[in-house]
Amino acid sequence: MLGASESSVWHVARVMACLVSIWIVSACAWIQPVSSRPDSTSLPSVTQGKIAKAAGATMLDAKSSGFRLLPSGAHALAIRLELIRSAERSVDLQYFIVQPDATGKEVLRELRDAASRNVRVRLLIDDLYTQGGDELLRAFAAHANVEVRVFNPFLLRRGNVVAKFAAQPFSFERLNHRMHNKLFVADGVAAITGGRNIGDEYFSRRDAGNFIDLDVLAVGQIAVDASAQFDQYWNSSLAVSITAIRHEWLDTQQLQSRFDSATRAARAPTTQYDDELDVLGQTSPSAELRQGRLELTWGMGQSFADPPEKGVASASSDSDYGANPARMNAIERIRGADEEVLLTSPYFIPGRAGLDLFRKVVEKGTVVDVLTNSLASTDQPLVHGAYRSYRVDLLKAGVQLHELSASQAGRDDRKKFFGLAAAGLHTKCLVIDRQELVIGSMNFDPRSDHYNTENGIAIYVPSVARDAVLLHNLAKRHAANRLEIGSDGHLEWWSPDGARQYAHDQEPDVNVLLRLWLRIVSPLAPESLL
Repeated sequence: MLGASESSVWHVARVMACLVSIWIVSACAWIQPVSSRPDSTSLPSVTQGKIAKAAGATMLDAKSSGFRLLPSGAHALAIRLELIRSAERSVDLQYFIVQPDATGKEVLRELRDAASRNVRVRLLIDDLYTQGGDELLRAFAAHANVEVRVFNPFLLRRGNVVAKFAAQPFSFERLNHRMHNKLFVADGVAAITGGRNIGDEYFSRRDAGNFIDLDVLAVGQIAVDASAQFDQYWNSSLAVSITAIRHEWLDTQQLQSRFDSATRAARAPTTQYDDELDVLGQTSPSAELRQGRLELTWGMGQSFADPPEKGVASASSDSDYGANPARMNAIERIRGADEEVLLTSPYFIPGRAGLDLFRKVVEKGTVVDVLTNSLASTDQPLVHGAYRSYRVDLLKAGVQLHELSASQAGRDDRKKFFGLAAAGLHTKCLVIDRQELVIGSMNFDPRSDHYNTENGIAIYVPSVARDAVLLHNLAKRHAANRLEIGSDGHLEWWSPDGARQYAHDQEPDVNVLLRLWLRIVSPLAPESLL
């Protein structure tokens, strides 16, 4: 997601960079926004391989799928690594962010090892946050059976996000569209999607600043459908080979040696988390896969994704809010809810259309319960600044609002629920009537609606939906403040233990300087860009 604070300074950066960008564009003209490269498609599913046999996928109806939620960051990383080790034919990855940190290097090294076993590896990454990572990605792509592509590339290969936009001021409309999808597919049999990118903070591996996040492991027909959606992005004109972007004078052997040196220390212990149960009481799925018996719940589901062409389409107006496949998948389910809508969205800006949608749903007697970040827990304060202008109207409409308390989530006695030093919410999840679950990359905000491509899975299995309800309620009970309108008309925040903690619009757990900064800067940031 384009940092909200960065988008607010874009207007100034654009003016300052015009002349400089002319030199940069001419100096970098050899980098083409699209490149000629052969198309490729997903290989046939390995229906008799280790992964399929562990899941029992060959014994069930071809249209059904097996599902399992992954609330534990440790388990979510371990199963990805184990799926790579178990793959026999192909591994496809599509991510908004792949950090060059310990987690990113571990994943890349395991992929390299899989490629050495003749497993085809395709890695597609959005180009917004790749700065400084070209060298590692180019070295990774130097291995046989490996190809790396970046989506919607920038000309400027170094510098921060603002600098990358400033280098192409006349291409802002195109570059502001990003691929926010998150997808992992092994052997065309097992897929993982949800909120997690590839980086330490998404798997509870930092000493501080980790995200509360959620993925789903899906096996069977869902993986086949997700693979076809991956192919659409992989073969899009916006997906450019890293070899066309990063020109190297080193030969193949030297590049491979560079990769090995950069990732040599990145070796993840195979059995480190085998004995840990997650908050749902589930054992490690990676251990189960090694033992040949993945525990899954089977039923019907649907994989969905925005078309990659959304990456170059003009932003729709607020009156068209929801006019894309990923958004409409959620909107239609909210409209059709009879009893309850549970929405978890770390970046939540309903807009006028969203506010009207929730009001109508509540009016027919349906409970609408939203969990999002507080100002203290969010990493995008300007998004919070836009969201808070809707809080009173949402509460008056009957929507129940809860905001994550970073101080509560990070307490020592909460680590069994939220991981080590949890700080922010990153889960993107929708539960309808405790019967259906939608999980994926999409936030309920204008950026996901207008600018980002998104993907996800709709799961029509009540027991899986009820697991998501449990996770939603655990976060509320142990780590979220409930918002209400007080008798004097001001907002009140009620802590998980039922005590009124804050009132009169005083955001919890933040100092006066942040409140003041947000009050000054927030009106300058266009809501449509957040």
